[in-house]
Amino acid sequence: MRNAALLLAGVLLLMAQTAIARMLHTEYAAPALVLPMVLYMSVGEFSLARGVSIAFVLGYLTDVFSGGSLGLWTFTLVGSFLLARVAGLKLFLHGVVFQVVLTFLASCVGGVTMMGLLLLFDRRLLALLPALGVVVSQAIATAACAPLVFRFVRAIPGTTLRPGEAP
Repeated sequence: MRNAALLLAGVLLLMAQTAIARMLHTEYAAPALVLPMVLYMSVGEFSLARGVSIAFVLGYLTDVFSGGSLGLWTFTLVGSFLLARVAGLKLFLHGVVFQVVLTFLASCVGGVTMMGLLLLFDRRLLALLPALGVVVSQAIATAACAPLVFRFVRAIPGTTLRPGEAP
């Protein structure tokens, strides 16, 4: 039941992400709202199996919603969960600044990873500087939304943080 609530929250975030992207009429400022949710799970009290499973399903749903190459978001969200899990267990900074910085860094790494995967598998020629501009601007938009997403996910039953972390 708790996993279903998380997946429902993820679908709601995907719907909000899609609505925001359509309202903005540009890909430069569209946040990836599911990424902060996956990052919240990586630094929270989620088992590795539960977190990776939910990140995988959310990544697959994001791929389906975006209509792009299947597997890009799936790979990126699972990788972001695992990398943030390693970093989150070693970092003791918590609160809004930690959420924003972690989300910005994970979003930049995820964007560069997706660019590399597109170059490798789809053989798409990307204009490097404009593509990096999109990655950075989306990372800023995602990081700005991270505290709201963290607060939203924290309100879901069964998603508590470790003892000692900021509410």
